[in-house]
Amino acid sequence: MTKNADIVLFEKVQNRDSLAFDELMRHYSPELNSFILRIVSNVEDAQDILQDTFVRVWEKSHQFKGNSSVKTWIFRIAINLSYNQLKRRKRWGFSLIDELKILISGSDPEKETEQKFHSTLLEKSLDMLTPRQHAVVMARLYEDLPFAQISTALGCSENAAKVHFHEGKKRIEKYIKERVT
Repeated sequence: MTKNADIVLFEKVQNRDSLAFDELMRHYSPELNSFILRIVSNVEDAQDILQDTFVRVWEKSHQFKGNSSVKTWIFRIAINLSYNQLKRRKRWGFSLIDELKILISGSDPEKETEQKFHSTLLEKSLDMLTPRQHAVVMARLYEDLPFAQISTALGCSENAAKVHFHEGKKRIEKYIKERVT
């Protein structure tokens, strides 16, 4: 969807056009669900957060001022709801582990053991990140979002988003090096 089409559609949502809202949900749901799932690492939680995100979009659409793209505004709502869920759970998960498990195939016990070790190591290294570092690493590496869009979604400067990303990367590398060497 182009920026102009996005704005036109969202203006209809702001005017309480339920068909436009349905179209908005259809357009953003797949990408947003994937993004949320990568943050919370739980399918049921991700579906609940996705629903809650769109409820908030409908309820708060009048608060959208156009200072960011519609997509960024919606993703920011999802990020905030995901943070809240993770705070309730008191842990930071990462669905990359699930993706790695899917990639694991074959019956080589040695290879499976090594892959399990690396999966566990990566999962534990990601648990060491702060919430912002986790969100930035996820958004940058797995959603391929530019720092400008990440910074808007997180409510920080672009430079701060870059710092969170690089600090998170350093923490992951340090954690893994300490356990492998």
